[in-house]
Amino acid sequence: MGFCLSSPGVLTVIGFMCAVLSASAEQTLAESTYGQKIVPLLKTHCVRCHGGERQEGGIRLDTLSTDVVNERAAAEQWHEVLNVLGAAEMPPEDEPQLSTADFNTLRDWVSSKVKEAIEARHKTDGRVVMRRLGRVEYQNTMRDLLDIDMDFAGDLPPDAISPDGFTNDGRFLQMSALQLEYYLAVARRALDRVIVVGEAPEVFRHEFSETKINHWLGDAQRSSRLGRQQEFLAKITDAYPDQGEFLVKVQFSADLKQNIGFPLLEVSVGYCPDTQILVREFAPIEITSPEVETIEWRGRLEEFPLPVRGQGKFPGLVVRVRNVYDDGSPLPKQEKDEKKQTFYGIEPHLPTLTIASLEFQAPVFDTWPPTSHRRILFESPLREQDEVEYAREVIIRFMTRAFRRPMDRPADEVAIAQVDRLHAHYRRIRADFPSFEEAMRETLAMVLIQPDFLYLLEPAADEKRQLTDSELASRLSYFMWSTMPDERLAELSASGKLRDSETLAAETHRLLSDERAERFVDQFTQQWLHLSDMDSIAVSKDRYPAYDDRLKDAMRGETRAFFGYLLRENLNALQLLDSEFTMLNERLAKHYGSEGIYGQEFRRTEWDTAAHRGGLLTHASVLLLNSTGADSHPVRRAVWLRDRLLGDPPAPPPPDVPSLEAADPEFHELSIREQLAIHRKKAACASCHRNIDPWGIALENFDAVGLWRDTIERKKDSKSKSVPVIATSVLPGDIELSGIDGLKRHLLEHHTNSFARSLVSRMLTYAVGRRLELSDQPAIDGLLNKFAADEYRLQNLVISIVGHPVFQTK
Repeated sequence: MGFCLSSPGVLTVIGFMCAVLSASAEQTLAESTYGQKIVPLLKTHCVRCHGGERQEGGIRLDTLSTDVVNERAAAEQWHEVLNVLGAAEMPPEDEPQLSTADFNTLRDWVSSKVKEAIEARHKTDGRVVMRRLGRVEYQNTMRDLLDIDMDFAGDLPPDAISPDGFTNDGRFLQMSALQLEYYLAVARRALDRVIVVGEAPEVFRHEFSETKINHWLGDAQRSSRLGRQQEFLAKITDAYPDQGEFLVKVQFSADLKQNIGFPLLEVSVGYCPDTQILVREFAPIEITSPEVETIEWRGRLEEFPLPVRGQGKFPGLVVRVRNVYDDGSPLPKQEKDEKKQTFYGIEPHLPTLTIASLEFQAPVFDTWPPTSHRRILFESPLREQDEVEYAREVIIRFMTRAFRRPMDRPADEVAIAQVDRLHAHYRRIRADFPSFEEAMRETLAMVLIQPDFLYLLEPAADEKRQLTDSELASRLSYFMWSTMPDERLAELSASGKLRDSETLAAETHRLLSDERAERFVDQFTQQWLHLSDMDSIAVSKDRYPAYDDRLKDAMRGETRAFFGYLLRENLNALQLLDSEFTMLNERLAKHYGSEGIYGQEFRRTEWDTAAHRGGLLTHASVLLLNSTGADSHPVRRAVWLRDRLLGDPPAPPPPDVPSLEAADPEFHELSIREQLAIHRKKAACASCHRNIDPWGIALENFDAVGLWRDTIERKKDSKSKSVPVIATSVLPGDIELSGIDGLKRHLLEHHTNSFARSLVSRMLTYAVGRRLELSDQPAIDGLLNKFAADEYRLQNLVISIVGHPVFQTK
């Protein structure tokens, strides 16, 4: 039986066979190249440290698969090999070096395998997993959704931290049955406060023109004029409610002083049961004007300590007013009043507040039912005509806001089914509740435990897809504000206009200009720079007696304010490595020894070159969190620098490395350089520590709390002596780092690209809430090039990330 070679079917078969043979030939050629050229290079230059006996950095090359398409872990490790080759870090100096031709051969082969892996995963990798709201996001979302201020997240477990350092990675935000019970309990509690039942309650009002308590714990003087050891106390014995919003209104004037800070007005509410004072404080307010002022504070009584009526040694609800400004000077000698009771008098050099009156009112509401109630149970003729249908409308409106997407579109069958299910639940339980409001509380509580509320849901597909407008609005809002989209974002997404590139850039700029963008500054710096680790450092009170929580907050505040200033002003992000200014307030300025700065507000302050300051590496926050609390810790500082700033974390130490402290009882009497030299004598330590220690030694002029020093106190045989700080070190390649100035100069001259890439990667990781993968490398390259072209302007980077397809796809 014959056949025609020109027939379409035969040509198709022949074409397929040629393609198969071509692919097979290419694979054979690739395998031949690997076996003949690459394997010998690996054996000669790499396998001694990355083979069967040793696997430094957890990488073994003699058995590492070359099938990067089907084996993800192998592709990731070959990508790490490419990074090391590109940085010229391998082979180490004491190993046989590659010739230029061999280096190019190895680099080009590894590069081709990485490119092969990226192309194979382009359509499926880089997808965000279903991500639960973190504690901060849940707190903000509940407050914005219900328009009520209470502690929603207090009982939630801490959010797990991903290997990248972030708490918004969906892989690590787990859900337990116990957590779900908590979410339901807090939803019911919140809705009980928002949706009210019955007539307007009685309003209690009290006004005080002088302090009214004689018997109270502590030695502070009761007075209307407040220094740092006086307090104004107002007690309400019985006439106050146990729930609802309250208002405290204080009228006062200030006596300001020259060349010193401003008074800090603090109001707190609580009681004194017997032997302790239980209060909750509002954040202090800095008073910068001597004029008569009136300030209001609002809170929920349920969120504050309340006395058990008729019990306790000091019955009654108390409002306390204090001036908590403290310049750190010694307290004066105590005086005695006419009753022979001791107290501290007014200190003439400190600013004071004079309280004219205090007013307490509760419960407070503009109308009844309150606005928060009417936002949910809105006015409608249906309320009287058809309660069941009115309940459906309430559910739709509430779910639209809670689920952050339209729930009333007939074409959206999933949304309609969800509404039907919740509406059916309402109909089932309605008879169990005496009022419509109570039935709606329970129904809407069910809404607040649905995955569509507790998670940032972006429905899965076989391949990556573009986010819907509603999903894009949520991703942008949670990136910038850690909360649900506001009305404008919701309107733009509903109209389909948000995706327009100019509109999206304008909205990103609007969100950055809003005060809620401080949440992004706070969360991103806290997680990227590991600022929360400061809380785990026990600072030695013997060495640093002036250290306290106020100073710790000021240290952390400098770093947040500095990053926030660069972001708001759209300045060059390389100033994070070195800058001519920082952000100081009075407390931190005193710590650094800077004069003429008063008040708790952070403001731009220029550095003198002799101060050796500028950039994150000289911030007390960074230096403290990478210390022992008693002294500096060069290795911790070096690891933090390479990890957080350069995106090049050293491999963890091998598990079999013994503690040097245990091996040498005089270890702590040695200098830092002597301690680290002992590390480098051990072969298992030397190969890593030679590229770690120098980075940290260059920071040795800074002590545990970030203060400059030229000498260090060392103890030997129970005697102390001062030894000079030696902050000069040498990196592999005979690169000398001469102290902090030399370190910063080296970073700017040789590691600008590494720092910028690390910052781009960290911010993109935070923005999309997932670990970046090999397939994201082209996106990082593109963002990095744009970042450099924009002169590393920080706000431009944020806008570029939001406008990038990686941010806008699922």
